[in-house]
Amino acid sequence: MNHKTGLVAVGFFTVFQVWAEPSCQVDLNKGPYYRLELTASATFCKSKGNQNDSSCKDFPKEGAVQLHGLWPNYTIGYPVGTCPASECPPNRPTYCDYPSPPNLYESEGWKTMKGYMAGLEKCLERHEWVKHGVCSPMAAPAYFEWSLTKAKQISEAIAPYVDRKLSRKAFNQLIAYKLPDIDGAVRLKCSGSNLYSMSVFYKWGDIPQEVIQTTSGQNSFGNCKKSFRIPSK
Repeated sequence: MNHKTGLVAVGFFTVFQVWAEPSCQVDLNKGPYYRLELTASATFCKSKGNQNDSSCKDFPKEGAVQLHGLWPNYTIGYPVGTCPASECPPNRPTYCDYPSPPNLYESEGWKTMKGYMAGLEKCLERHEWVKHGVCSPMAAPAYFEWSLTKAKQISEAIAPYVDRKLSRKAFNQLIAYKLPDIDGAVRLKCSGSNLYSMSVFYKWGDIPQEVIQTTSGQNSFGNCKKSFRIPSK
């Protein structure tokens, strides 16, 4: 990784300060794969302790499900990017003091699809880049464009079913018809009767490769009931 440098004048001397960029080492012997994690922002904001989160002030969002992150994972555990506390100050209500993902904000992919990123109000994308994105082989613009494209596709596909009771059978039919590339690989988690998160696993590569289906080869509903809702607000 490169390093950023800064100049600070102290008396008659100029001192060079060096800030280490976030970095990560992935152990290929641990069988890495990608986990695309989407969140139902309205459910997150209904959950205990989240009501005052800065990302919960304005609804509805551009998509009922939004990108949480694209996480390099191992079968057991996962690699984590490192960032010094001077660059990534802990215990802040937002991540807006974190370093910005290099060249992200001027990229066309970000400009056109950032509405599908969760937690924009608290700069969640910076946290995701520091903790997870730097562990991927992708540069920041490609990392977010790939992830946001998937989030947008999924959000648009489920849009007609938002704020309605959705049975497991109807969800499976929806995925098979509109999103056949991830059929049998969708993993859901609910909070009460509402969808909380959706994840899809992908094989490792310079970019995510083909999906990794669930053990059963069927979409997994986790703790979701026989019917559930995808709330928009």
